[in-house]
Amino acid sequence: MKKFVLTLLGLLLVIHQLHGATRRVLVDSVKIKSEVLLVDFTIDGIIDQKTAEGLQKGLTSTIEYQVQLWEKRSGWFNSLIAEQDVRMKVLFDNWEKKYVILSAEESRLTSSLETVREKCSQMQNIDIVPISKLKKNKKYFITVKAILRPFSVENYQEIKNWLSGQAKNLDLEKLDDTEKQEKRFKGGLLKMFLALTGFGDRVITGKSSDFKIEQNNIIWIK
Repeated sequence: MKKFVLTLLGLLLVIHQLHGATRRVLVDSVKIKSEVLLVDFTIDGIIDQKTAEGLQKGLTSTIEYQVQLWEKRSGWFNSLIAEQDVRMKVLFDNWEKKYVILSAEESRLTSSLETVREKCSQMQNIDIVPISKLKKNKKYFITVKAILRPFSVENYQEIKNWLSGQAKNLDLEKLDDTEKQEKRFKGGLLKMFLALTGFGDRVITGKSSDFKIEQNNIIWIK
């Protein structure tokens, strides 16, 4: 029986992942400003309705964007030239009745879910590397990985009860947002359960076209 349940959960998880495969990252622009390579990108569907419901229930979501610049080489392996990580945290302030968006650059309060989605999905002028460190006549490309973590959980039963409607609110004192607890509890059946209910970690990736840099200009390669 246990083997059957595990198989069924695994199959449902695959179906769920395929359903979410349409989400993607679009690299909108690669440009040079003040001798520095900058990137703009957009993530489709990073804050969906399920994640928004979780925020309103008191959960805190974190988003990490991993932006990498690669030098294209012949053969199997490309060369990683530079990497920039951007981290954001989103939560709902029950006192203010507003969403809170936290990043290294700002702390923003807003009552609009659309503003949250816009601020979390549209990244502009991400500083990658001074162009003085790049070589002429070399091909480069940008990759972007967006990782949404809806929450870290310590008490599985409480989360399960809440998702099934048996509990109205979460006891936030029993939730642990540390990386150690996240690794400990987000495994096995819990990981499958969270993914199937729409609260599992979400990874969305994208890649730019190849380009060169000539006389401080981006030259796209078709």
